[in-house]
Order: sequence, then structure tokens, then C-alpha cells
Amino acid sequence: MSSTILPTTNQYTNLGTYVATILKRVEYGVGSLSKLADILSELSISKPFLVTSASLATKTDIIESIKNASGCESVVVFSGIQQHSPIQHIRNAVIELKMRGSDGIIAVGGGSPIDAAKLVIHLYKERNRSIAQVSQHSNDTLGCRIHHYLWLHW
Repeated sequence: MSSTILPTTNQYTNLGTYVATILKRVEYGVGSLSKLADILSELSISKPFLVTSASLATKTDIIESIKNASGCESVVVFSGIQQHSPIQHIRNAVIELKMRGSDGIIAVGGGSPIDAAKLVIHLYKERNRSIAQVSQHSNDTLGCRIHHYLWLHW
């Protein structure tokens, strides 16, 4: 004997919207890190701000490899992102980004550093607004210099 379960009306009421990201390209595979200097140059990034976790920064050599591959004299590394990207860590990263005068962001790691970098960019762009105002959708860049970013998933 078999039975069929039909969805309830409530299951059909969920609506949503998907908006494609502005991701323009993905570099992958062995040797892809060797393209980093050219990519940063194309994006006019000369002083990147690298967002990552403490474990990647201290327990692996990937951050040094990225710094070397960047071709930049100065790469600011912010490794204060912990699991689930606590808001205080995000705020600390924004403060550091402002102090260092970086002109692009590279996120390295899994979900937490990548999500953190997205919020850092957003809060940096909205720097003249309160957190409550930032939580409302806004397209105003307020003269932001950070227009380009890279996600490196490790």
C-alpha cells in the first residue's frame, strides 16, 4: 500500500526573489593564484585588505602565499573573524580598514570570513549612517573607495 502526501496551502504561499550577484568571473584550478597580481592590477587595487580567520592566518601558509602572489607592497591582513562572524569583529575590521586606507578587499576562507567581508564592505560604504539605518536597503555608496573585492574559498 502506498500513500501520497499533498502539500498544504501554506507551502505554496512562500514567495521570494533571486537577484544575481555582480560576480564577473571565477578563477580556479592549480596555479590560479599566480593570476592574482594581474587581477588586482586590472581592478586598480594596490593596497588590499585581506579578511580571514585566525586559524588560516596562523596554522597555514596560504595567507603568506596570497600576500606574495598579490604583487602588492602592502597587504593588510585582518584575521580577527571567528565562526559566525560576530558583529563586533565586523566593526573591528571596518575600523581597521578605515585606518589602513586599503583600496580593495580579499576574503579568504570559508563562510565566516567571506560573509564578514561582505558586511565590512557594506558598513564601510554606509559609514555615515547608524547601524539601524544600514539595516535598511540602500544603494548609496557615499563616496566609497572600495568597489572591488575577491572571494578566495579555502
